[in-house]
Amino acid sequence: MDKLKLFIIAGEKSGDNHASAMVRELKKICDVEFAGTGGAGLKELGQKQFCDINDMNAIGIDEALRKLPFLFKVKDKLIAEMKADRPDAVILVDYPGFNLRFARYAKELGIPVIFYISPTFWAWNYKRVHKLRQFCDLVLCIYPFEPELLKKEGVNASYVGNPLKGQINIKCADNGEFLEKGHFDGEKPVIGLLPGSRRREVESLLPLMVQTSKLLPQYDYVVGVADTIDEKRVRELIKGTNIRLATGLTHDIMKYSHLLWICSGTATLEAAIIGTPMVLLYKTGTLTYMLGQLLFRLKFIGMPNIIMKRAVIPELIQGDANVRALANFTKKIEENYETVRNDLASVGSYFPDTDSSADTAAEIYSFLKDLKKGN
Repeated sequence: MDKLKLFIIAGEKSGDNHASAMVRELKKICDVEFAGTGGAGLKELGQKQFCDINDMNAIGIDEALRKLPFLFKVKDKLIAEMKADRPDAVILVDYPGFNLRFARYAKELGIPVIFYISPTFWAWNYKRVHKLRQFCDLVLCIYPFEPELLKKEGVNASYVGNPLKGQINIKCADNGEFLEKGHFDGEKPVIGLLPGSRRREVESLLPLMVQTSKLLPQYDYVVGVADTIDEKRVRELIKGTNIRLATGLTHDIMKYSHLLWICSGTATLEAAIIGTPMVLLYKTGTLTYMLGQLLFRLKFIGMPNIIMKRAVIPELIQGDANVRALANFTKKIEENYETVRNDLASVGSYFPDTDSSADTAAEIYSFLKDLKKGN
């Protein structure tokens, strides 16, 4: 099988990262032509993009409802493009709210469907298992306990390792270089502010972080800006403070900061793998929060805590995410700093040093090759 024509749907920054890393490895095996949706990573590799992740992002039920008309138009366009230029397979990368629906349309067209990064059905909305069984030919999992759960439900699933470890990109050689780039004198410990990769996350969390920093002058501060965020807006939010701004150094901030204030999501697991103590923060719309209270099946939302089955890091959610609580939990981390670091080391050891993206590419190629032989 010398060439693959793929239709890849990524709807978020993390999905674009995972998909582009996988495609990069797949290109080492065969020629790859691919279209769909994505971000800068997939576009740079040659994806013909019909929609950008910045337009597809929606946080929570309330924002998703507002974006429904737009997402329906995107869905219709993607189906039309898929019919006009039929791919060998559709690869759906995370983004389950949209992708599980899209899987149905691809399946109805008789196109093989691969879901890369299984939805966390075991934490949220277990009914998604049934859609995975009905509409997906292969589900690729990044947590080792997931395939067994899925296979019991009749889903064809395989564990490919977690791609986060291989995607951590430390650019500074040491702490000294990091301090120099941030224009720090090194006299105070640094708190890294990582308010998220979506506009709404930044708007809700960064002002809280800025206000809390004023209560804790014994630290220096640096905010990391994702490439999906308007840097100008971040500068407006930190104007009049001593908070530094760093672009393209997210993983350096995770590694070289003394501790982190961080938006819930993929970044918390990256920071845990690196081993830096943190306070997790999250705010969402009222409707989303109320629905989450009803549907969420676990005690924690942060993956470090879910893995360890206890509160390794503090979680400040919704109304609990306030200035006083953030300041207090920062002080508590200081009091138990080495214990927290040791706990995070245990989280990091949960993920072996494997090349997950290469394993994913090999799994996809092998599956589609066998599928073609069978036909």
